[in-house]
Amino acid sequence: MPSWKSVSLGREKVEMMFHSSSSGEFEVGSRYGSKDGDGYLTLVREDDVCWYQRPSDPRSVGVSDAGDVVVADWIKYGESTGATISVIDRDQSHIFEEHMDVSSPTVDISPNGDLVVLCPYGESARILDIRSGTEVVRHEYDIADRLIPGWITVDGDLRVEFRQKTDEDPLYRIDLAGNVTWSSDSFESQQYYEVVTLDESISWTDVITDFASDYADSDDANLKNTIANTIGDARLVDANRSTLLEVISALTGVRSTFTDNEAHEKLISQVLGEAYYRLANDLRSGVSVDDEFWQLLEQSAAEYRTTLPWYEGKHGLSKALRLQANQYAKQNRSGEARSCYEQIESLESRFNVNLLSTGDKNRLKEYRQENVSATEPKETGKLIQQPQLSSYE
Repeated sequence: MPSWKSVSLGREKVEMMFHSSSSGEFEVGSRYGSKDGDGYLTLVREDDVCWYQRPSDPRSVGVSDAGDVVVADWIKYGESTGATISVIDRDQSHIFEEHMDVSSPTVDISPNGDLVVLCPYGESARILDIRSGTEVVRHEYDIADRLIPGWITVDGDLRVEFRQKTDEDPLYRIDLAGNVTWSSDSFESQQYYEVVTLDESISWTDVITDFASDYADSDDANLKNTIANTIGDARLVDANRSTLLEVISALTGVRSTFTDNEAHEKLISQVLGEAYYRLANDLRSGVSVDDEFWQLLEQSAAEYRTTLPWYEGKHGLSKALRLQANQYAKQNRSGEARSCYEQIESLESRFNVNLLSTGDKNRLKEYRQENVSATEPKETGKLIQQPQLSSYE
């Protein structure tokens, strides 16, 4: 595994991240640049510095058993600024260099120095033969936007293994034809959670129970993130009343499993807020509504407040308030309707985001021109209190 250590380069001592060759004979150290200067790149053999250079941003490196160094020089993660991929031998000669229109790739070089693998952000992994200048294979990974590659030898054959983070166990391996030859339990679990869709077609009680069980049993942070995000991406647009009630029951029953991670807890609240909102919207018919409608709106708002300051919380609260305002308008309760629109307006002001629709703005302008006094909603009180908003930094 890579490790940080200091090395003397000329008259200065520099802290760098070092990667070792398969044989352990060579190490490559790197440190990317800053606004105050370029980065550092050095080849070390048995604690002796073979050479060092000052490239701009050596963000990802690898070294072969012969001392050939591969380096990907790029500016910022996720940005499409391109990257320069270079291979420099032990005598400091450039044996390969190409500027590629890819974003923030991670790289490694095979033990024999013939092959380079790179994993760009948001694109397929590529294996390049640097001697012939040809592309050997492209491999599309379908978990995460980018993986970290590493060359290994298995039973005499070269393989590339992929990790999500440098210090984590490998997820899976491929051969030089791009075929998966081995995968971890974590990889298979993540694949499932990446492709499964939570919608009206599933049994929410059974599926969410399994999700929570896998989440609780796992020590893999990436898998936990994937499970929570899959729940957060639930699609409720076609869910009927029975399904929405099942969604609420299932998520309420397991939400304590996710409370140790604030972001994951917010994802649960996000889906609950949507489910309560859709139930309330389903009950709205004509002028008359019963207590359940107002209770569902309160519950929806409570969940969406938990999701703040995420945009989903702001958007969800504005939906609930708009539904409430529309109901008051039907009942000719203009003062309470104005209060709801002004609460959306306060969300906009607090978070500097557009939430009022054109219809909201027109109705609010009309109430103000008519000097309608804002009245706190009788059934729910204000769904958004100013002291609550001031607590979000």
